[in-house]
Amino acid sequence: MVHTALTGELLRLSLPRLRSAFGPSVELRPWQEAPERDGLLLMAPHELSAGRRAEVLRSARWSWVHLTSAGADFIDLAEWPADTLLTRSWRCYAAPLAEYALHAVLTHEWRRGTPWQERDTRSAPAPDAPPVPAGASTGGGTGLWGAEVTVAGWGAVGRRLATVLDALGARVTVLRRSPEPGSPFHQTSDLGRALDADHLVVALPLTADTRHLFDRAALGRARPGLHLVNVSRAAIVDQDALTELCAAGRLFATLDVTDPEPLPTGHPLRSLPTVRLSPHVAWRSRDSDAAFADDFATIWAALAAADSSAAPDSSADPHSSHAPGISHSPGISDVSAPGVPVPAVPAPGAPAPGVPVPAVSALGAPAPAVPAPSAPTPDARALDAVIPGLVPPTTGRRARAAVRALLTPGRS
Repeated sequence: MVHTALTGELLRLSLPRLRSAFGPSVELRPWQEAPERDGLLLMAPHELSAGRRAEVLRSARWSWVHLTSAGADFIDLAEWPADTLLTRSWRCYAAPLAEYALHAVLTHEWRRGTPWQERDTRSAPAPDAPPVPAGASTGGGTGLWGAEVTVAGWGAVGRRLATVLDALGARVTVLRRSPEPGSPFHQTSDLGRALDADHLVVALPLTADTRHLFDRAALGRARPGLHLVNVSRAAIVDQDALTELCAAGRLFATLDVTDPEPLPTGHPLRSLPTVRLSPHVAWRSRDSDAAFADDFATIWAALAAADSSAAPDSSADPHSSHAPGISHSPGISDVSAPGVPVPAVPAPGAPAPGVPVPAVSALGAPAPAVPAPSAPTPDARALDAVIPGLVPPTTGRRARAAVRALLTPGRS
């Protein structure tokens, strides 16, 4: 069984997705009913107060905790037991966040007006006039073709957004710590170069290394008129400095995140004409509320298949960070990173990829086959490398054992 620290609405929305992945026998129980050790926890950290989160996490010696959030900054990793696997919903919000960022960039580009009108008020042209004169008004907008856009962060959001922007003709620069060979995008680790752009989209995780990455000094060197879009965490940007620069008309901003949330009544960001705010809803879409269940199911499949699947080269670390000054940290690993195999979510009653299974467990998911005695046993690092959404430095050893136990007939 899986124990949860979710609101009733999230439970209601996620159960069909979980049943679709694991079969109708999946059992969800409240976290208060968990055993003292080796339980599996689904937790919505943003739905709980700090005190309540601490109470839930201290209530048992969990083997695996999956967060419904894309970020893991709710968790103090310095105090986290390394043998308790911590994973996050790394992929499910990528499309809505990228869509929000694209919308923000386009809205800014067309802020002076749009080319369409409620009613066409043009006068009839002369018989010999060209149908579309070169001086025809676009309404004051400019569009994305040729615009310079920096994407800070190379996880699922950054990759998707950069691809879309490139397809629309923008000149995309990716801010990352180290270059990726063969990337179609210009890459830099220089903050000054990253801020010399028309738009900067912040899609980095909040860690000790990214806190105030865009500080007063960095923002002061930005290209005049830079439009900053933040779909990640407010603390990555020096909010006071950003406020002052937007008030002076030197920068523009579209912020889905602020510190605090919501801002106090009378805070200047609420009224500046150079700033647009939204209430931390960039992740929302018509089908996103319970999409974390899909990521959870994918990780479950990886854990179930780990011991019998071919393990990747353990020297490759799919969770490496790519932004300047960022250590191994949550939010940067990406399911689409080259060389990171991720098992598909099994269809109801079907075995996980590469796992021959003669029987189906009470959860409706396949029980992994035991490797032949002569087969080499992959080391723990290699097995962890196939776990998407893993937050370093946690490991999946106990989680794999707990999932195997649940998949064993007669266990629940």
